[in-house]
Amino acid sequence: MLATGHQVMGFTFGMITITMLQNFSIAPGDTMDVILFFVFVLFGSLLPDIDTPRSRLGNKFWRGLVLVFLLILLAYLFFPEVLNTYRDEMKIFVWMMIPVFVMIQGHRKMTHSFLFLIVLWGYCQIIVQFLGVPWFFLYGLLAGAVSHLAGDYLTKRGIPLFYPISKKYFRFLFTFRTGSNIEKIIVTVLVVYNVWVLILKTT
Repeated sequence: MLATGHQVMGFTFGMITITMLQNFSIAPGDTMDVILFFVFVLFGSLLPDIDTPRSRLGNKFWRGLVLVFLLILLAYLFFPEVLNTYRDEMKIFVWMMIPVFVMIQGHRKMTHSFLFLIVLWGYCQIIVQFLGVPWFFLYGLLAGAVSHLAGDYLTKRGIPLFYPISKKYFRFLFTFRTGSNIEKIIVTVLVVYNVWVLILKTT
């Protein structure tokens, strides 16, 4: 799926998730929290494509990572006291980046598997514990990531659900090519559905 399609599908999964959270009384309450919830959803809907610099999110991620390492190098050369001040924070950053580098082995490989979702869940646990971010935001992140895998599962190439245990690609019974007219029709239908649901919720 293209980035726009992933975001539309992510929004749809977000709508379903927030309805489920409301049933358990753990959904975001005020308007700003709901907006931030969907920001997490949309970010999660692009997150698995971090494995390629050609994707919308992957391009920004790799540029940002190069910038971070450049700043660390400059600090090491000219401001070593800064590194000593933030040494613990940098250790945490490095440890959190190691699984990301391990999973990036080419497009639609480990970041499009169940293992990626498990690792992402682990990251969410760390974020909640150390940063105190409310869980409902991270449920949105996870819903977005699941929607991405679901979207690519519908394409002809499919996804390697059990990578790295198995490199077999799985796909749905009925598939379409990325960027095809069928994808555009599906995305349009989802947009109409989302607008319809939003109208019902606000009336």
